[in-house]
Formats: sequence, structure tokens, C-alpha cells
Amino acid sequence: MTGIMVQTKLQFQAVLDQVFPEYKGVFGDLYAEISLRTLQSFPTSESVLEAGVEEIAQFIDTHCKARSFNWALERSEKLIGAAERNPFQSTLY
Repeated sequence: MTGIMVQTKLQFQAVLDQVFPEYKGVFGDLYAEISLRTLQSFPTSESVLEAGVEEIAQFIDTHCKARSFNWALERSEKLIGAAERNPFQSTLY
């Protein structure tokens, strides 16, 4: 079971590196529920930039009740910065 989990995480990271490599530094734990939900809702740098800071902060705040809105806003700003630094500005997927 552990081997399957490790293999799945490695495959996930490989795809993420191709689609949105700067995403890794946004949340402390890449596999935290809020990180995965955010990535599911905003899977590319284009979708992040289209949404903007406020929409993403609201999303994070809504889905992560354990943290403050200021924390959500900080993550949102980090995510926008990651999207702006993303070397792959458009994907073929």
C-alpha cells in the first residue's frame, strides 16, 4: 500500500512539474486537503490569473475554516505570484 502511495505521489509531482511547476511552494504541504482542492479548482496558471487574488482568497477561506482570511489572502497572493513566474504560460491540455 505504501509503495502505491509513493508511486502515485511521484506521478502527481511529475505531471504538476509539467503543468504548473511553481505551485509547489504555495502551501506548506502539497498534499493537504486545501492545497489539492485549490489545485483542482485552479489547475493552471491561466486559471489562477483569470480568477485573481480575491476570488482565490474567498475560495481558500471557504474551504479551510481552520485558518484566518488573512492566511487565505497570503496563500492567494503566493499563488498569483507562482502563476506569474510559471515558465509554461499556456498548456496544450
